[in-house]
Amino acid sequence: MARNIIDLICNSCSCGKEEAQEYLDDEIRNLQELQEDNDLRCEDFEIACSNLGLDQDWHCLLYTSPSPRD
Repeated sequence: MARNIIDLICNSCSCGKEEAQEYLDDEIRNLQELQEDNDLRCEDFEIACSNLGLDQDWHCLLYTSPSPRD
């Protein structure tokens, strides 16, 4: 059964859903800034997943997720 990314972050950092969403938003914002600077690398997704306490399999989902501007 697939689990919500927010729930996974909550479990990894022992935080509430609001705080987990803030962590996720910060990582996505960082990735978007790197993309805008044309400096986004695959390792950046791995670092973002690690920062969020997620398995590396999640980096593919972060990479393919549409940005809020889409």
